[in-house]
Amino acid sequence: MDNPNYNYTLLGKFDQEMTKLVGSVRNFQNRPVQEIWHNDGDQVLAFSRKDLIFVFNFSPTRSFTDYGLLVPEGSYSIVLNTDSERFGGNALVDETQTHFTQYDKLHARRKKGWLMLYLPARTALVLKKNKE
Repeated sequence: MDNPNYNYTLLGKFDQEMTKLVGSVRNFQNRPVQEIWHNDGDQVLAFSRKDLIFVFNFSPTRSFTDYGLLVPEGSYSIVLNTDSERFGGNALVDETQTHFTQYDKLHARRKKGWLMLYLPARTALVLKKNKE
C-alpha cells in the first residue's frame, strides 16, 4: 500500500477511513448489528449499527436508482462512499445530498420510512442519521 502505483492503494485508503469512522463511535464493537436488507438476486446487503447504515452493492454490473431501504424515520448523510474519486471511484454518488426518509403509513407506527438511494455497481456507502 505504500507505493501509490499499486492497484489497491485507494482501497487501502478507504479501509483506513472506515477504521477511523468505526473507531470514532464509542463502544462500537458492543453495538448490535441489525440487518436492514439483503437480496441475493440484486446482490445488495444493508445493515445498521447504532446510527450508521452500511449499504453494499456487490453486483459487478447492476446499478440501482431509488433503491429502497426501510429505516428509522429522519434524515441521513453519506459519511463514506467507495464511489468517491478519492477512493478511485467514478463520483456518481452525490455526497452532498441529505437523504430524507419517505413516509409509508404501513410502517408509521414503527416510526420507519423508506430511504431511497442510488447504488452504483460495486459500491459501498455508509450513512449516518442526522440529529433532529
